[in-house]
Amino acid sequence: MTAIETLDDASPYLSGNNAPVRTEHTVVDLEVTGQVPKDLEGRLLRNGPNPIGDVDMESHHWFLGDGMVHGIRLADGKAHWYRNRYVGSESVQATLDRTFPGEVTASSGPNTNVIGHAGRTYALVEAGTKPVELTYELETVETNGFEHSLLNGYTAHPKYDPLTGDMHAIAYSYAELLDKVQYVVVGADGAVTKTIHFSAPGMPMIHDMGLTQKYAVILDLPVAVDLELAMAGSPFPVRWFNDYDARVGLLPRSVSSDEDADANIIWCSIDPCFAFHPLNSYDTDDGKVIVDICRYDKLFDADRNGPFRDSLPQLERWTIDPASHSVRRNVIDERFQEFPRVAGAVLNAPHRYGYTTSIDDSADEWKFGNTIKHDLTAGTSEVHDHGATREAGEPVFVSRPNSTGEDDGWLLTMVYDAATDKSDLVILDAANVVGEPEAIVHLPARVPNGFHGNWVRDSVTPPQ
Repeated sequence: MTAIETLDDASPYLSGNNAPVRTEHTVVDLEVTGQVPKDLEGRLLRNGPNPIGDVDMESHHWFLGDGMVHGIRLADGKAHWYRNRYVGSESVQATLDRTFPGEVTASSGPNTNVIGHAGRTYALVEAGTKPVELTYELETVETNGFEHSLLNGYTAHPKYDPLTGDMHAIAYSYAELLDKVQYVVVGADGAVTKTIHFSAPGMPMIHDMGLTQKYAVILDLPVAVDLELAMAGSPFPVRWFNDYDARVGLLPRSVSSDEDADANIIWCSIDPCFAFHPLNSYDTDDGKVIVDICRYDKLFDADRNGPFRDSLPQLERWTIDPASHSVRRNVIDERFQEFPRVAGAVLNAPHRYGYTTSIDDSADEWKFGNTIKHDLTAGTSEVHDHGATREAGEPVFVSRPNSTGEDDGWLLTMVYDAATDKSDLVILDAANVVGEPEAIVHLPARVPNGFHGNWVRDSVTPPQ
């Protein structure tokens, strides 16, 4: 796909399976082809932007709009229900005349991710908005920053440490923090245990982070707030800066104060590029840091409505050397792909396998495609082809109880079929991704491409 020169049309980001849905469903006893594994007991949750009303095609950005969470509950080898609900916000209150048990404070509900932590379910977004707590059935409870302990907004991508049960986040807020960014740790009990501020030269968009056992990895890359766009009223005042000093920061997890953070971050220069999502990060025995990540050459330059018409992402390995303050980049796979995930057991530790979703640009337009499994030790990959009219979303890895290997589990992914205009939940054996699905759960409607979600076991957030 070639980069565009000018753009004032958001229609590709609002058509096909990028278009919002208008109906909230509650459907029980879903039809299944195959057999849902009996060890899957919990919910697959997804979140994404879903504007309630009409939008301005010239100024709309794909990342904007009311949040809508989708969920499928699996247990006892059955698909018990599918639900989709708007995330509570001032917009939902006013437009749909909704009331909620508690207060909602955001103009538009968190629309990017949904997690379970310490017995609660939260919808998340970045840039200064606090999480919204949801019930098990995905109804809005209230705006709730982790037992109301969060100082400012949060991130769309907290990083979980399976050794401690903590969540780590790099959070920014244009309105409150300006030239500061926060490092926030939420404890296993669900409350914030650490909030550290560090300095930033401008107002960078930091969508995600890396986490190792030593460091929080900060992605300070050439996409940031443009004050002129903000003052002019742009709904998404973020763009690419050609003269930005691109860098990656290694912030020791042990920092205990703002001064300690600024004094101890190791900033490492990198060639200009952008990345939303690391696959995983870990420390090496010789003191370096490895980050496998989906990298864009350029973002939000000509394309002012979304991420895919300036460049498309490829999977790279970044080797960060704190001694030389440098980053070496190596392409792992030249195919276009996004939404990287690994098994939870190897988070923040060396990994062998990674999973992504391919992006097809063969028709001079982009669409999501198939599910890729990478063997990063062997340097090989396998692809599950979902079919010519089908588009897979983010693959979510779920380990088998008492698993015996890193890929001993399942991949759960939402797959949209343009032929039927509906979506399925496809369950693959992660050790045999090229094989037939173990189960396909047929949904009554489509789930828009949206962004992120997670498998939340009932042991983490039990039914109410």
